[in-house]
Amino acid sequence: MRSVSAGFSPVAPRERRAVLRRAFVDSLPVLMGYTTMGFVAGVLLAAKAGLHHAPLWAFLSSATCVSGTFNFAVVQPVSERVSVWSVALMTAGINFRYAFYGFTMLARWKDVPLVRKLFLVHMLSDENYALEAACRYRKPSANLLYCLAISAMNLSYWVAGTTAGALAVAILEGALDPEAIRRCTNGMEFAMVALFLVIFTDQIRGMVRHASK
Repeated sequence: MRSVSAGFSPVAPRERRAVLRRAFVDSLPVLMGYTTMGFVAGVLLAAKAGLHHAPLWAFLSSATCVSGTFNFAVVQPVSERVSVWSVALMTAGINFRYAFYGFTMLARWKDVPLVRKLFLVHMLSDENYALEAACRYRKPSANLLYCLAISAMNLSYWVAGTTAGALAVAILEGALDPEAIRRCTNGMEFAMVALFLVIFTDQIRGMVRHASK
């Protein structure tokens, strides 16, 4: 696999704009999914985890761990005040598969500066990996810019969604009974399962269409 930084040269302004525009267009489906699912995750964290300053915690958790599964799964342990080590172990188990994404991209990013490399590897969610692995730019500097842009954009979508969800609950709690809000959120955890089912069904349909051609 070709290294992104081998023969690195600055990206011309016109090419830079084209790469960023392409990254934004490619990230639009992720924008729809991350903001929607992030909003639900933020609502659940604020309504059921029993945290003070829930919007701040939603912001911090989503900014440091871009994992929908984690943000949904952590609500109950936090509400039950389990130990930090238990949460850390759960996080490692949930996100273990992302390590394999990083291994497959290390050869491509072997000459990238350490800080950027750590950011890219840390941001390798399912969606980021799919977009970055399929990147059509072969010029090392353009490829790196595309991957960095995708990672930054998708992170901003997730953070915005979760923070907005927690803020919505915080605002509603000033006018409504918090217990009523918690009851209204019952069943929202199924949103993550529904997303997985939709993605799985779409993949099966794609395989069937490809096999029929």
